[in-house]
This record gives sequence, structure tokens and C-alpha cells, in this order.
Amino acid sequence: MQNKYKFWLVLSLVVAFGAGLLGGIFGERRYFHDRRQARLQRPQRSGSHFPSLEQLSRELGLSAGQQDEIRKIFEDHDTELKELRSEMNARLGTIRSGLKSKMDAVLTPEQKTKLEASIKVHMEQRKRESEKRRPGSDTSRPQDKPTGESK
Repeated sequence: MQNKYKFWLVLSLVVAFGAGLLGGIFGERRYFHDRRQARLQRPQRSGSHFPSLEQLSRELGLSAGQQDEIRKIFEDHDTELKELRSEMNARLGTIRSGLKSKMDAVLTPEQKTKLEASIKVHMEQRKRESEKRRPGSDTSRPQDKPTGESK
């Protein structure tokens, strides 16, 4: 009789362990794999970028003459893109400072200190992420091959 109970106890433990193992494996695949795929499929934070000259040349089979013409088009619009980026950054800075001053009017001094620390941490994190995305600076890219969008 005691062996019967041991058998059922061991069998139930093995079944529970197996169910937990299978649940963990499939749960991990379902939960984490789906999130990773969604993150990879989502466009980068700054939006999709116009393809570089190299990508266009490869995908479209551009001749040398076409590459030269497209390079010239990129160069012609490069200053416009830089000006637009500069204007956007200035406007965002104005909006952010207005937002922060309104928030400061509501927060206590202790909360303001915590907010400043939080903003500092966020800015450092963004700087690190930006450096990871661009291991080399813009000067490392050959100047005769603009990508259509300068950073």
C-alpha cells in the first residue's frame, strides 16, 4: 500500500515538473520571442531612413553615371535637411523648457531635485544609445558617398 502512494506521489511530481518545464519553454517562446520580433520589426525611434546610395545602387543596379547624378541630388538637399533638423531641435527645446517650467511650478523642491536627476539619467542613457548606434562619427563615412541624410 505504501508503494502505491509513493508511486502516485512520484508520478504526480514528475507530471507537475514536466508541465512546469513545458509551460516555461512555450511561455518563454511566446512571451519573449514575440516581444523581440515586435521590437525588431518596429521602425527605429527616429523613423525610417532614406536608403543610402550604396543600398540604392545594389538594389536598383545603378550605373556609375546614375550614381553620380543621385550623389549630386543628395548633396543638393543635404543643407535643407540639416536646416530642418536644426529648426526641429530648436523648437523641441523650446517646448521642453516650457513644459519643464510648468512642471516646476507644480512640484515640491524635493520632487524638482528628483526630476532633475531623472532627466540627467535619461539624457546620459540616450547619449550612450546614440553612441552604440553610431560607433564611428560622420567623418568616418566617405564624403563622396552621402546617404541622403546627415546626422
